[in-house]
Amino acid sequence: MRAISLQKPGPPESLRVMNTPEPSPGPGDVLIQVRAVGVNFTDVLARQGLNPEAPRPPYILGHETSGDVVALGDGVQGLRVGQRVLAYHLIGGYAERVCVPAEQVIPIPNSIAYQSAVVLPLNYGTAYVALYRTGPVEPGMRIFIHAAAGGVGMAAVDLARRAGMEITGAAGTHLKRARLLAEGVKHVVQSRHLHIARLSKRLYGGRGYDVILDSVGGPSIRDGLRALKPGGRVVSLGVSGISGRNLLGALGYLLSAPRFTFLDLLKPSLGLHGVNMRELIGNRPLMRKVLEELVQLADAGEITPQPGRVMAFGEVGEAHRILQSRANVGKIVLRL
Repeated sequence: MRAISLQKPGPPESLRVMNTPEPSPGPGDVLIQVRAVGVNFTDVLARQGLNPEAPRPPYILGHETSGDVVALGDGVQGLRVGQRVLAYHLIGGYAERVCVPAEQVIPIPNSIAYQSAVVLPLNYGTAYVALYRTGPVEPGMRIFIHAAAGGVGMAAVDLARRAGMEITGAAGTHLKRARLLAEGVKHVVQSRHLHIARLSKRLYGGRGYDVILDSVGGPSIRDGLRALKPGGRVVSLGVSGISGRNLLGALGYLLSAPRFTFLDLLKPSLGLHGVNMRELIGNRPLMRKVLEELVQLADAGEITPQPGRVMAFGEVGEAHRILQSRANVGKIVLRL
């Protein structure tokens, strides 16, 4: 079968399609004919050698896929050959076929296209956990979203809009900011040289945000905490600020992150949460509940998962280049 294996860290052009043996389902596994695969920032960091949680190469990249069941291992129940499904996994998605434990495979109705379904596991999953699993979400609450025009950002905008929250979104280009305005984001700001605490003071007269979703990391965490109301929370989703740096630069950026004691959060009554979907994949009951809820919401039309860009499987290097340079609006999906 065709697959894209990371042989060693390198530039986007180092990713190439090659022939590899087809996986075979063991007990409890499902073999899926892949129709669409999501490209994620964690893939970019792994390809750069900057993701410490990634396996040691060589291995096939890819955390999420959608497609059709082609074979079932012994003991699998509740699924059938030919069924449309989405799946999440640690590796193996950049391939024509992938083998996944049945607990990590979710049926999808015909109302959800393959290329839309593959947006759900990591992008909508991250946004959903960040919003609904870290604290209250109520109409009228104010939320700030970093990288709001990215894959997770657009999912967070969709979910926050559904909840009736007042949204501020940051983006780096005019095109991205125009897209956020079209999506109904109330306050759209430039992401470069951004100071959320100053912005909050200008918009709301002081600490005005209930929730801040931070995918940048580093110094922005402390700035976000300074913009929160008492009882508010910052949810850290990643450290995109290290992308494009060498190992020494990445280490320096990580060391620039603020240090806290519990009193720094207790006195102003603030929350600081982390959402790492790679770790949450290990919590299969939680992930299944979240994804089944998202599939139901998409089927009912309450959320609208859509890829920002669909590219051919062989264009994986270009997809990585676009994502690394933050030129994407929404999710990048590879079609097979």
